[in-house]
Amino acid sequence: MKSRGVGRLLGWIDTIMFIPGIDENILAMKKNVWLGSFGSGIAISGMTLLGYFLDLPVIVSYGFALLSLTIPALIILPFLKKNIDLIFFSIQFILIWITFFFMLRMGGLLTSAGLLFTGISIIFMSTTYQNNRLTIILFSTYITTLITTALLQPKLSPLPQMTPAKNLLFFTVNFTWQAGYTLLLIINNISQKKKLAEAKHAEALRLQELDEAKTRLFTNITHEFRTPLTIILGMARLIREKPEEWLEDGTEKIGNSGKNLLNLVNQMLDLAKLEAGAMPLHNFQQDIILQLRYLVDSFSSMAISRKIRLEFIPGTDHFLMDYDADKLMHILSNLLSNALKYNVDGNYAEVKAGPAGQGENDFVISVTDNGPGINPEHLPYIFDRFYRIEKDNGKQESGSGLGLTLTKELVRLMKGTISVCSLPDKGTTFTVCLPISNQALLRETAGFSDFRERWISESYLSGHERKTSSGRKGEESGRHILLIVEDSNDLVDYLEAVLRDDFLMEFAVNGKEGFDKALEFVPDIILSDVMMPEMDGITMLDKIRSDERTSHIPVVMLTAKADIASRLEGIGRGADAYMSKPFHEEELKLRLTKLIEQRNTLRQRYASMGVFTQSDDPTYKTEDAFMMKIRGIMEANLDNEDFGINQLCRGVGMSRAQLYRKFKSLTDKTVNEYLIQFRLYKANEMLKNTSLTASEIAWETGFKNLSHFSRVYRKMYGHSPGSHRN
Repeated sequence: MKSRGVGRLLGWIDTIMFIPGIDENILAMKKNVWLGSFGSGIAISGMTLLGYFLDLPVIVSYGFALLSLTIPALIILPFLKKNIDLIFFSIQFILIWITFFFMLRMGGLLTSAGLLFTGISIIFMSTTYQNNRLTIILFSTYITTLITTALLQPKLSPLPQMTPAKNLLFFTVNFTWQAGYTLLLIINNISQKKKLAEAKHAEALRLQELDEAKTRLFTNITHEFRTPLTIILGMARLIREKPEEWLEDGTEKIGNSGKNLLNLVNQMLDLAKLEAGAMPLHNFQQDIILQLRYLVDSFSSMAISRKIRLEFIPGTDHFLMDYDADKLMHILSNLLSNALKYNVDGNYAEVKAGPAGQGENDFVISVTDNGPGINPEHLPYIFDRFYRIEKDNGKQESGSGLGLTLTKELVRLMKGTISVCSLPDKGTTFTVCLPISNQALLRETAGFSDFRERWISESYLSGHERKTSSGRKGEESGRHILLIVEDSNDLVDYLEAVLRDDFLMEFAVNGKEGFDKALEFVPDIILSDVMMPEMDGITMLDKIRSDERTSHIPVVMLTAKADIASRLEGIGRGADAYMSKPFHEEELKLRLTKLIEQRNTLRQRYASMGVFTQSDDPTYKTEDAFMMKIRGIMEANLDNEDFGINQLCRGVGMSRAQLYRKFKSLTDKTVNEYLIQFRLYKANEMLKNTSLTASEIAWETGFKNLSHFSRVYRKMYGHSPGSHRN
């Protein structure tokens, strides 16, 4: 309770001492001086009253002399803004000489009723000036008065009314209030140091956050720039090499990527203008319902490509009000593109618009989706600049982290409010409330111009339309299946153009679809982006590596994050290679080809029928376990002539196509080829190590037709079973 009372007192002193524009150090000095003067004033008043009751007029006179200087100082101090140290130095200098005069009158140091302690309090207070020269002058003056009083002691006579008992009493009182005054200064000093430490800590955190924000800015902007730059550089090369094939499509994709870059730069510039108050508001009285309908319709192609049902639900057919059409376009386009981009295929998104209920003067626009939603801990920060939602695996959603910040600032510029409501796995609703007024010039709304329609579709939708699979499966001989997992359609077009002569290709737009495609087609190699909606590349990689059906597939991570930490993380999570955008196409081809060739080491290991032990090497550990399971099932069914791939599929829990693709990739043999060779290997071992006849061994290894057993054995080992025994 006492500490809270002291805290309130110090807070009150802060309030009365504050002057707008005052320096923090001067404010602290004012507070200390006022606190010291206030404490001294109370002590002097008590000493004066005590002197009055004990009939000591000299003490009363001394008290009034001190109070005549202390009280005016307390009154004028809150209004002072500079030269405080010099003003109070002058007052304290006078107080020392007044004290010296009265000590002489009272007969010297020993009969001065403890007045000598006054000088000590003055020295303590002078430390608050943070001026060594002034403190030394006061200290020197005080010591001089003490020495002089001591030297004059033989010539001085004590006052008759100052009895030894009264003198001892005043010595005790003056020493006690001096101790209390010292304690008050110490508490204040500790409080100020604590505040200073907290302020320094807060400033350090602010600087750290600022530094982190700058780092996020450069990282995010770099990521956003790298994908369109990859498309621009790649398409420019294709146009040079094959102008007749790529001139039209290539220039269109270069233009789209250039507009994406320009849009990002414009977002940054718009934010700077908004913060500087330099962005004008061009309000006209227009039909906002018609304008919103045009905007929602412009996103229909993106919704269709994602199989998302997009609806516009107006509360009225027409509504005239003042608004800036360009700012409204930015606001709704950003919210709606996010609702579609981060939604799940087959879901819905809707835009509702209309005036609020009776008694409210707002026009309300809400954008709702039933996507994955936003966790509560992220909601307070989603409008912060550069903030991107971090998922449970530590990865962030794609995007620059500028869109929602710009949206909020534009809504604020239009004197409106924006809020968000979201539940994980339920969906998200953004609500914009704009004030209704009809003061601006009336302008007929004829819809967006062609330029505006193109700007919306290219800036917000480019790269997010669904890229369908090529439809070519792995049965075409001599070519490996490459699964490309990338959410930018333009980049997929470029990768397809570069790699179509070397690979059969399948496509996926995010990690979830990529993993499903990996299970379906069991490709020879996967090329994946890292930052994608719904499921990022690292999460997909974890699922691929932990699933027995896909664990053997080499994965190349293609990303805009080029820093060493990101590379090490990707490789540490099981990526076989990590390439940054923009990339050189020949290097990409070489990486893909070499990784497929490196699978030959696995094939040599598993194609052999010899016994091998499971390795602790991560390169072999998972696949060793898989092959040991396969051989265990085969050995358990060695004498079963009817055992084949269907029974083996049930044993390992894979479809026929999945097992065929994985097994072929690991051994370069079909399951049936491997099963026959495994039976023959076991037969050969029995011929060496048992006394069974060739016919008995044929039956034991699943060959019921002896001539067939003899024929395939001779083909594998170059001699008949009987001649081997002989």
